[in-house]
Amino acid sequence: MQRRTSLYALLLILALALAACPAPAQPAAAPAEQPAAAEASATEAPAAEPAAEAEAEPMDMTGKVVIAPGETIRIGGSFALTGPIPDPGKDIAQAAEIAVDDLNEMGGVEGFMFELVGEDGACNGDQGTVVGNKFAADPTIVAVSGGTCSGETFGLTPALQAARIAFVSPSATNPDVVSEDCDVCNRVALSDALQGVVDADYVFNDLGKTKVAVMHDNSDYGKGLAEIFQAHIMELGGEVTNFEGVQVGDTDFRAALAKVGANSPEFIFFGGYSTEAALIAQQMGETPGLDGALFMSDDGAYTQQYLEAAGDAAEGTYMSFVAGATNEAALEDFTAKYMDKFGVAPDDLGPFHGQSYDSVMVIAEAIKAVAVKDGDNLVIDREELLSAIRGVTDLVGLTGVLSCNEIGECGAGGVQVFTVTGGEFVQVAGFGME
Repeated sequence: MQRRTSLYALLLILALALAACPAPAQPAAAPAEQPAAAEASATEAPAAEPAAEAEAEPMDMTGKVVIAPGETIRIGGSFALTGPIPDPGKDIAQAAEIAVDDLNEMGGVEGFMFELVGEDGACNGDQGTVVGNKFAADPTIVAVSGGTCSGETFGLTPALQAARIAFVSPSATNPDVVSEDCDVCNRVALSDALQGVVDADYVFNDLGKTKVAVMHDNSDYGKGLAEIFQAHIMELGGEVTNFEGVQVGDTDFRAALAKVGANSPEFIFFGGYSTEAALIAQQMGETPGLDGALFMSDDGAYTQQYLEAAGDAAEGTYMSFVAGATNEAALEDFTAKYMDKFGVAPDDLGPFHGQSYDSVMVIAEAIKAVAVKDGDNLVIDREELLSAIRGVTDLVGLTGVLSCNEIGECGAGGVQVFTVTGGEFVQVAGFGME
């Protein structure tokens, strides 16, 4: 019994010793054999699709406006809703609205509708800068209709040029608004380089006035036009007795007129806007040395506002306007829509509604040429749009057949000269009467 017990004890010790020993390491599994690409069997998984069938590279959206379904093609507008010419500014803004309405009625572009984003440029350079910066910071703005006035447009230009946003002005007529150095700058209105020459020719050759005083309101528009008029009168052989500057917003011009009257000119030309022109016409009658002197101003004063403000003093005065080659049937349809929507005739507010409508249509024509679909989105390349605007040719507008040249002059028509008879403007010379 003792011997059996000893045997059991020995077996137990041996079992415990074996349990304490570590298990031998298992050999590492051999790596799976990789099939050679050239020897793949028919039973292997099918090869990947050829590279040619891979998804297309995404479009580079740098400098592009991407418009998602349900969103609109947004055109900015800088309109002189306040400042020296609020009625013409309102007229320009409302005409642009009619253009957008017509574009949308025609189906927009690829089914995407247009939207006008209007801002008050106030006919002022500083405010134009504010508006330009606002549009430049907005990635949804495709192009801009405006500005209304030349100084306002000069304010708009730097920010829009940096952002590569094209503008088409309906009414900024200073010659320097467009140039070879500005590829975003375009306009439908004709240049003062033409208006100033036509006005001087009329005064010197048609009216026979050779002793002329020139006044201006120191704005980019008024002073610029006055300088052109003065230079051409002198080229024709006329005498310029004075070149007097006043300020937009002034109401008493008696001191400046006294200087002018001291030289007894036969004629005063004023470069500026309606209110100042009307007050000068009134105050001329109170000024010694100006008895019998005639008065002329420009498209900035060719408004109902001038007629109403000047009253009886407007009679016999002269105005010029950079007119389009009016499409009578289209203008009649436009006027009916305008009156139906706004309850006023466009001519009661200002003269540039045709150019405003056409400025939007020039932009839209160029958009149609460059807009592309990317999936469900519409994509408009701002850089391509700059060239497309300059490429607009033979576009039939309210103001004639429009073609843009290499520096952005897109206007049609010519300069007209009017006199006030019976409280109304009556054309006496210029475009349309040759």
